[in-house]
Amino acid sequence: MVKYIFIFGFIFLNGCSDTQEVKRPTKSTYVPPSINYKGQFKKGYLRKSVSTKPNAVRNQSKSRYYYKTKGKYMRHRTQKN
Repeated sequence: MVKYIFIFGFIFLNGCSDTQEVKRPTKSTYVPPSINYKGQFKKGYLRKSVSTKPNAVRNQSKSRYYYKTKGKYMRHRTQKN
């Protein structure tokens, strides 16, 4: 009888353990190719995950501004040399 209680207790505690992995979102997801309502083919691509950092939107806009105006900064740097 004690043997059965011990086995039942072990199974119960093993089932209630907190060591189970929590599924986290992947870094990016694949969007499969598709055809829109006009019949145009759209290639498949990787969609980046959304950041949970509070400054993510600010950093993204600064990065976008830099890369859109990179030519402006490069011209200034090359003229001084």
